[in-house]
Amino acid sequence: MKDNLEKLLFHTGDVALRRRAFWMVKKLNPGSNDRVLDAGCGDGYYLFLLNSLDLNIKLTGVDADEKALTSAAQNLKGKQIKLVNGNVSNLPFTENIFDGIVLSEVLEHLSNDIIALTEARRVLQPGGKLVVSVPHLNYPFLWDPVNWCLQRVFKSHIKRGFWAGIWNQHLRLYTKAELIKVLKDAGFKNVKVEALTHYCLPFNHYLINLVARLLARHKNNSKLINVISKFSQSKKSSRMNLFWPILFFDKLNDLWDGYGSGVSLVASATK
Repeated sequence: MKDNLEKLLFHTGDVALRRRAFWMVKKLNPGSNDRVLDAGCGDGYYLFLLNSLDLNIKLTGVDADEKALTSAAQNLKGKQIKLVNGNVSNLPFTENIFDGIVLSEVLEHLSNDIIALTEARRVLQPGGKLVVSVPHLNYPFLWDPVNWCLQRVFKSHIKRGFWAGIWNQHLRLYTKAELIKVLKDAGFKNVKVEALTHYCLPFNHYLINLVARLLARHKNNSKLINVISKFSQSKKSSRMNLFWPILFFDKLNDLWDGYGSGVSLVASATK
């Protein structure tokens, strides 16, 4: 699994996404024929990764955003993956049916994160595993210098738009203690939380935003999509030339990713 994941994850220049996706899929550790739910699946990236492991995992994605589901359907075209329009705070499934659940970059958008976690626990089988990622309140300065300074000097942040950075459309960011607490309050056991991605390029979050806008603007340019899309299977050489500064900084996280600060908090827990 490790080798397959590394090959798949080469295709994204978002270092924080790459690290948390590797951590979460590895911790989920799905087996052949497991039933796995991506709750808040967005554009379907985790479903794409899990399907590409060739483990015959029975995959389901749920999201309340119809545009996101349309995007996921396009990105996962031809794959046997069920996509459902539904709310993570009121999952349209019976209890005890999934072996594993992915809940990535979702909780920070919800007015009541406990309800969503309780729903995830309801549909998990006894002993089933949940993996979670959320943005870390103690993120590194270089990731989002604007909000980092605003938080520490004015106890504020930019909420929306390009300069909102890591706070864009988020109701909250999490500390390690807060994430542990909400998971335990929802009834989960064996909770383990880590911070990931301390080293990054200056203004890294804004670079990611620019690339996303570029992709949206040139969505019909197949050559561009093939080079920079995280779903692409283009050759490594073409990406290496484009992403080498990002990859260089990210390699520092391989040496030591143990700082208290990090872009992401990731967690695993069991029912």
